[in-house]
Amino acid sequence: MNKDCYRIYDTGIQYTNNTERNPGGLWRGHKFRHYGTQHHIFNMLRDEGFQISKDSKVHRIIRSNYFIGKRGDLEFYAEQFPNGFKIEFFQNINFENPCGGRYDFRKFQKMPFLIRLQYIKYMNKIVYLLNILEDLEDESCKYYKLAEDKIKAAYVREWHHEQKDMNFNLSDTDGQTQESYNGRDRDKKTLHNGDIKYFRHWDGRIYRGKVYHNINNMWWVILNKYERTNIASFELFDLTPDDYLGRKKRERLPEDYQKRREAISGTKTKELVNELKRRGIAVKIERK
Repeated sequence: MNKDCYRIYDTGIQYTNNTERNPGGLWRGHKFRHYGTQHHIFNMLRDEGFQISKDSKVHRIIRSNYFIGKRGDLEFYAEQFPNGFKIEFFQNINFENPCGGRYDFRKFQKMPFLIRLQYIKYMNKIVYLLNILEDLEDESCKYYKLAEDKIKAAYVREWHHEQKDMNFNLSDTDGQTQESYNGRDRDKKTLHNGDIKYFRHWDGRIYRGKVYHNINNMWWVILNKYERTNIASFELFDLTPDDYLGRKKRERLPEDYQKRREAISGTKTKELVNELKRRGIAVKIERK
């Protein structure tokens, strides 16, 4: 029987429970052993100064399985599922994705030096605690070069896919689809594994690739022999004559500035005038 294992990738760690299966597949409400393991890790991180809470951006129906944590400039998000859990660290000082550092690739490379040292410290503490609590196999060294192999490994590793080992061709899944709420593209067309689809990346450029379902409404897109990315179904599309082929750079405003601008837009003119007068700024209002 396979041993339970963990795998470190970039700034994340994923624990896989290979030895415990709930008979009959009735996993809802079942207290898997690794839930307690994750609880021990959270307690350790709290002792180290992390503030940990449920992820309020996740729908309340499934919120109990999603967490966020923060200590200074080092943050993480975490998720638990029937055959394991994952914890991924990030920072919001140096990032490229307009949605923040959580959604960047190559998170470790983007971390400022001192934050990188903090991440290394706490990841080492997590690994040390895991090895104290359980007899685990470290699969971190298993690196796949080809994009298809990376997706195959994800299929084997994650509980929502039926594949148990790497002895299959990814093309064997071509034609498979998902429920309508997870398997419709931008134009409400049904997505199938193996389809060629386009998408506009966060950098504003249009890319295309072969798609394979990942989880929920997220789909892997194979960009070339070595690279793949993860795109939401509603961002995928078939190219039409109306699609602009040039780069569309998204507006990127600092979060604090955006909040101030929204606050000002919701303030009555009279209140703004009074505030300017309080600051000693003369204001002349033209009556129409």
